[in-house]
Amino acid sequence: MFTIKNKSIQAFLDKLIPTRKLTVYSERYDPISLAQDLDVDYLHNILNEAQTGNTMRLFALYRDVVEGDSHIQGELAKRKMAVIGDPMTVQPFDKTNADDVAASVAVNKMFEDYEGLDDVIGALMDSVLWPVCVVEKLFKPSSKPGLRYELNELVPVPYQLLDYSNIRGQLMIWDADPATGARMASRNAPDLNRYMIHRGHLLRSPDYRGGPMRALLFWWLLGAMDRDWWARFLERYGSPFMKGKYNQNDDAGRMTLQKAFSNATRLFGLVISKETEVELVQASTQQSGEAFEKFLQICQREKSKLIVGQTLSAEAQPTGLGSHVGKNQETVRQDIRKYDASKMGSTLRHQLAKQYLEINGLPGRPPKIIWGGDTPEESKDTGDLLVSITQAGLRVTDQALPGLSEKLGIEVERGASPPPALSEPPRVFAASLPRRAKMADDANLSIARDGAASLALAFRGSFAPVRKLILESHSPADLEQKIRSFYADWSPDRVAPLIEEALVAFAANGSVVHESEN
Repeated sequence: MFTIKNKSIQAFLDKLIPTRKLTVYSERYDPISLAQDLDVDYLHNILNEAQTGNTMRLFALYRDVVEGDSHIQGELAKRKMAVIGDPMTVQPFDKTNADDVAASVAVNKMFEDYEGLDDVIGALMDSVLWPVCVVEKLFKPSSKPGLRYELNELVPVPYQLLDYSNIRGQLMIWDADPATGARMASRNAPDLNRYMIHRGHLLRSPDYRGGPMRALLFWWLLGAMDRDWWARFLERYGSPFMKGKYNQNDDAGRMTLQKAFSNATRLFGLVISKETEVELVQASTQQSGEAFEKFLQICQREKSKLIVGQTLSAEAQPTGLGSHVGKNQETVRQDIRKYDASKMGSTLRHQLAKQYLEINGLPGRPPKIIWGGDTPEESKDTGDLLVSITQAGLRVTDQALPGLSEKLGIEVERGASPPPALSEPPRVFAASLPRRAKMADDANLSIARDGAASLALAFRGSFAPVRKLILESHSPADLEQKIRSFYADWSPDRVAPLIEEALVAFAANGSVVHESEN
């Protein structure tokens, strides 16, 4: 009885915290290449078969298309590198909450310790064309303080193990033989405790219809056929051919000329009489080649529009003087990049980071996972806006800093307040003036006494030592030298106005003191 209970507990724990890998499929059991025999009718048969939920041949065709088409490979790589190439930032859900900060640190450490994270993200991003991507999550007991389990491995599930042929058309995963890696006859619905499921597109059609990649199949087929047609054209008309002339009633001459043409392929020459006329005719391959090239460009551009949202990054195109086409297309591409990063961050946050915190008993909320941020132009606009807000006497609240950090893609925090600017000419501020000056009715001395307190406020914070330097200086040159020495770590453009203000205060202070002494 105890043994059965122990097995039940173990099975429950394996389901909650997967530690044993199920994805052991061997690619030797993949379907053979389909692209080499593909035509329009065969393609329609594959799509009709996928409509029933059996996507084996459809996903095998996707494999062949990507592996054999350099243009699709390049554009898909651009889409992936736009996200992977940006630095990943893990930010607490609430920076003022200690549990959220601790959770952010733990998740960030988990990502840092996992070496193959970029490869896994690249696999997940296959779903920008495929309808879905599934990755198995595996954990292992941890010996690190404060952790119960560590992330052990993330294993992309091969597409040949995905199936939708159940009555509801829902995603199922075929079991694989642990010994041989062959697909078995049993299948199960994916458990979210074990699998991450990522969809990187906005299509709402069922997954078995093929996702965005379906729209590329016919453009790929036409492009491949165009290359085949061009090769056949060159094979037939690429070399010049011979044209002979003979008299209409000279049958013997005609037969002789035909025989000479037949032997020309073996002799690489002709033996004819002087009266026989032979010409070499070259087919107009240039005009035909341009037609094939233009058609292929159309196919390639349609692929680029779907994958990266623009075409200028794939080929140089004249846009005209002063045209904003390039900027508009780059805006679309950046929108796609931000969307990909947002979807990826959401998947990792809710399907991996959340589970990692729960199985380790960490109370904080799952952190935000962000790649990059605004483009340089957008960041500049944001910076200009912040400057305008400051100049208007306003300030960004602490509550707005997390959103600003997410927008810029870097951590932003409030710095020390800058020292107040000397907006008004400094007043006389000899602190000893009220004690040294005689209590007279002289108007200037009265103004000096009243202004001493205000003048003491003119140099505060990082400028407070200036007052002491003024009182201790014997001449303007002596004052300037002391200020430069004291503020040696400041830039010249900051020290220069400070020296100017201090010299004015030194002169005013000396005048009033001199007058009071008289």
